[in-house]
Amino acid sequence: MNWKNVDSNALAENLHPKHDKYFLKDLVVKADSGLLSVHRGRIEPGGEIFVHTHEVESETFYILSGRLECTMGDEKIAYAAGNCGFAPPGIPHGLRNTGDVPAELIAIFTPPLK
Repeated sequence: MNWKNVDSNALAENLHPKHDKYFLKDLVVKADSGLLSVHRGRIEPGGEIFVHTHEVESETFYILSGRLECTMGDEKIAYAAGNCGFAPPGIPHGLRNTGDVPAELIAIFTPPLK
């Protein structure tokens, strides 16, 4: 069995090309597991993961720090550190940083996003 140890603090982050002030680090990708992908994200103040859907993947996201407004379907929900959200395929969802410090999160996709 293959296994992987990832120090997310040592990885370079990339600006997401489709969202605003959203930076990503890919921790586990399809080539690693085939079952899921895990990503660490940072949304700068005023930044946003625009509302979007995934046709195949379910997305679970866990907020590590910061304050966010989560759009889930037609609802808007305040999220803070310790909150966890789940968006099944086809459900519109997004996150907007409503605080004055960066917000950090972990996003898990099943099946893997990339």
